Amino acid sequence: MSNTRSPNNSADVLAPRERVLQTAMNLFYKHGVHSVGVDRIIAESGVAKMTFYRHFPSKARLISAYLAAKDETWQQLVERFTGDTSQPALDRLLSLFDALEFAIIDPGYYGCPFIKALAEFGPERDEPQVRAQIHAHFAATEKLVNQLLQQIEPRKAKTLVQPFLSLITGTLVVAQATGGVDVARQNKEVARMLLSR
Repeated sequence: MSNTRSPNNSADVLAPRERVLQTAMNLFYKHGVHSVGVDRIIAESGVAKMTFYRHFPSKARLISAYLAAKDETWQQLVERFTGDTSQPALDRLLSLFDALEFAIIDPGYYGCPFIKALAEFGPERDEPQVRAQIHAHFAATEKLVNQLLQQIEPRKAKTLVQPFLSLITGTLVVAQATGGVDVARQNKEVARMLLSR
C-alpha cells in the first residue's frame, strides 16, 4: 500500500488539533498511554511541535481529551443498544452485553481504554484530569445500571449493581485476555440468571 498522501485522505482534511487527537487515539489505544511519547505523536500527526503544545500544553491534557473522545464513542454505542425507552428495562439492561459484544468482535479491539488507563493511572499518580475522566466513565455506567435495576428489581437494585458492574468489566477484561468473542453472550445469560433468582 502506498504511503503517498492524497487530497482525499481523511487525515489531510482534519484540523491540526483533530489530527493530533486522532493520531494519539490510535497510538494510545493500541500501545498504551505511557509507552507512546509526545514526539511520536507529533511525528505521525505531521504537525509542528509548537502547534501540538498550543492545543495540548501537556501530555496529561492530551490523554484526558483521548479518554473523553473514547467515552463519547462508548456512550453513543450504549445509547444505540439501550436507549429505546419503549422497551422493557430488563431488555435494555441485558442489551448492554450486546453492546459489549459489538465492541469485542471488532478486529481493532484492544481492550477497554478505561480499564487500561486505570492500570496506568493509579492513586499514586498525580494526574487529576485523567483520573477524573476515568471516574466519570465508570460512574456513568454505574448510574445507567442502577437506573435500570431500580425499574426491574427496586428492592434488590442496591445489592445487584456491583455484580452487574463486575460482569460488564469482567467481560471486557476476559475478552482482551483470551481473545474470546462469546464472553459477552455468556455473561448476558449469567446476568439474566441473577435477575431470575
